[in-house]
Amino acid sequence: MASATAHRTVWFDALRRVCVAQEVSILTFPMENMSLRDLEHAATSPARFIAHLSKQRETEEIIPALSTRIFQPRLPRPLTGISGDISRMRLIPGGRYLVTTSNLARMSVWDLGHRPAAIIKPYPLVSIVLSFQPSELLIQPTEDHSGFRILTISVATNANLVDVTVYEIYPATEDPTLRQIANQSIFASNLRVYALTRNRFTYYYNFLLTTWDFVENTAGIVHIYQPLWSITVAPTTVIGHCDDGIVMVEVPPLHPVGTPAAGVVAEPVSPSPMVSHTHDVFAEFIDVHMAPTDWHTSPSIPLVMDVFGRLEDSTPAYARSLLHEIPGGGHPDLPSAFPILMGISRVPYETFDADFCGRLHLANTHLFRTWATSPTELMINMARVPFRRQIEFESKTAYLWGLPNNVQGFLYDLDPMSGRFVSWTTSDIRVVDFLLPHF
Repeated sequence: MASATAHRTVWFDALRRVCVAQEVSILTFPMENMSLRDLEHAATSPARFIAHLSKQRETEEIIPALSTRIFQPRLPRPLTGISGDISRMRLIPGGRYLVTTSNLARMSVWDLGHRPAAIIKPYPLVSIVLSFQPSELLIQPTEDHSGFRILTISVATNANLVDVTVYEIYPATEDPTLRQIANQSIFASNLRVYALTRNRFTYYYNFLLTTWDFVENTAGIVHIYQPLWSITVAPTTVIGHCDDGIVMVEVPPLHPVGTPAAGVVAEPVSPSPMVSHTHDVFAEFIDVHMAPTDWHTSPSIPLVMDVFGRLEDSTPAYARSLLHEIPGGGHPDLPSAFPILMGISRVPYETFDADFCGRLHLANTHLFRTWATSPTELMINMARVPFRRQIEFESKTAYLWGLPNNVQGFLYDLDPMSGRFVSWTTSDIRVVDFLLPHF
């Protein structure tokens, strides 16, 4: 009995450490009611998912799924009798909770269970109707890491407005609710360049870069002289991808929203610092894919920027940089953070398509990026988080998922912490677990 208790304590502590490292609520797992095998499965899932992908297999061979469940959600139906198709979805790190929105602007949170063999409850934990149908869902943990936030971006119907709303939910409570904690209306026809960081939403529109702290309700604006196509945001610095390459801009001081100071447009250092060392390694510079700083808020999590291109021999590859802050603020004419090129990694030619890169995920010591090579085929690339500079580093590319070519419409999300993948088509939702549970 003492030995069993000791083993349980070991795996209990191990799972807690995994949750802290991934900023996942420990309430995601009902630890007191979990068996020793369940605790071991959850605590070792990140390492086992890395090992599962690392196994030598041909690129065109699909990664074997060990459990596939068909999820048939039941939503409240409006007066028309139609519940609407799912338009967006996000799998919360930890793999248990799924957020969906429908094309009728209904947002729901579902409990998929923490075990691969669990029966999925067909009804949502909570479901609300939004004012507008979201075009994007961004997520991050709450300040106390016992729940999560959902930021919705919606283009208002028949108006030149973009609605940004932040909700909080604590799904482990007895009666979970989606509580709105912040809202802002942006005078814009669309919003395509943005990033969510801890308590802050940064967006670019019409040559203005705005940082909004939705907890303190403060904001600051800086003028940008080049169109930006994507951004990565550090606490003090924004790195943007523009036609001329990669530009760096300091985050301006923030002031209470609604005050004259918040509306003042700051001028950046002119000319804005540009960096080219992150893409000079390529004969052909194709695209920049910033890590959409979304879930992770801890300063210990590396900020990553990937630049895609082709080498001299035409091989596709990506150059990975980490964003480092400069101690002491540096020179007033220089940025207070800087991207350090850590190395390049080659990608198999037949799998490469930089136009359809997905989110960058983190689990344990590895980074994962997915991309689509067709409307129904997904690849995954895995590489260790680089902590020392090298000319070239090894990565693994594998065929993650595929559906018949006649399938119309396809959404997906991945959680490498649990080894879980969710796909949606107009015919069904599939919850796929890649890791064999312990019995």
